Amino acid sequence: MKRFNLHSHSLFCDGKSSLEQMVCAAIEKGFHCFGFSAHAPVPFENNFALPIEDVQSYLDETHRLKEKYQSKIRLYTSMEFDYITDIAEDAKKRAEEMGLDYVLASVHQVKQRGKEGVWFIDGGKQEVWDKGLEACFGGDVRKAVECFYSQSIEMLQKVNPDVICHFDKVKMHNKERFFSEKDAWYKELVRTLLEQIKSQDCICELNTRGLYKGRSNDFFPSLVWIKEAAQIGIRMTISTDCHNASEVDLYFDEAVEALKQCGHRYVWYFDGQWQAEKLP
Repeated sequence: MKRFNLHSHSLFCDGKSSLEQMVCAAIEKGFHCFGFSAHAPVPFENNFALPIEDVQSYLDETHRLKEKYQSKIRLYTSMEFDYITDIAEDAKKRAEEMGLDYVLASVHQVKQRGKEGVWFIDGGKQEVWDKGLEACFGGDVRKAVECFYSQSIEMLQKVNPDVICHFDKVKMHNKERFFSEKDAWYKELVRTLLEQIKSQDCICELNTRGLYKGRSNDFFPSLVWIKEAAQIGIRMTISTDCHNASEVDLYFDEAVEALKQCGHRYVWYFDGQWQAEKLP
């Protein structure tokens, strides 16, 4: 089957390889297509997103690489928009202005409407997750997780992205310490989000990064939700969310097998438009 990865990060944001190194790795791995998806600029100081002053350089470089390698691989330009309540930009409008091929959207920073402070649920440090939970939600994990999922639904409604990324990443640093993924209230939150994904016909990403980085013992989303996505007819794609050229295809084959075992018959990829590839 065709191999692809539409979620990647380079030196333009928080990645460790250049865009061209990523492309060369994808070609070496026999990819049919590959997508650039820098973290879109955010309106505050940070060390992970594409600086606003570098946007044109990023777009120019992706266009250069598209032309240089057009005989070897199909390349596409995107961004991963970080939706943050109260301060998120109009991602669809910005994507159109920049001529992006498709739009990814994610929640990495959880914010209560009208209140200061954000809970950063990503990154490699569990203590940051713990401190943010206490600082922003007084340690009330249910309130915090409910906010994460309501913000995710708000993101879908306002951004209407092509792909929602790692939609249950709030579990990553929890590791069953503060809540269980088997809790009835938690399962209800996820099912409500799945219903929204389905109603908008948004594509759901199966993200392998948590597994190969050793930060999770399951994909994002968990297998149980990949199975429910199959049952209600949600389209899925596969990405490694690579931040290094060596990560472009990590756990891709395992993800294909997981989709099959969970009842999916097709996986979706972008090649000028969204297309379905039959699973082997």
